[in-house]
Amino acid sequence: MVRIQRRVSRKRYLGSKYIYEYERISLPIPRKFHKTVKPFLKQDLNMDLATKGSYLVITLNPAKTTKSTTATTEIFRLSGWDEID
Repeated sequence: MVRIQRRVSRKRYLGSKYIYEYERISLPIPRKFHKTVKPFLKQDLNMDLATKGSYLVITLNPAKTTKSTTATTEIFRLSGWDEID
């Protein structure tokens, strides 16, 4: 059994005069599913969320990389941008 967790973060700015606030919602993955999830670590995943009756269905699929992204990375590498880290 898991629970969806909600966390509100507050950041102060301009000499603590104003507060920027945002909400994070997370779903912990139980230990028994770690072996199943490990192959997907460090991958971009597309997420689809649906409700079916009283069920919440979360579907994660590996995102497909586009040629333009790899081409842009290769252009930067060829022009010497990889030396600036």
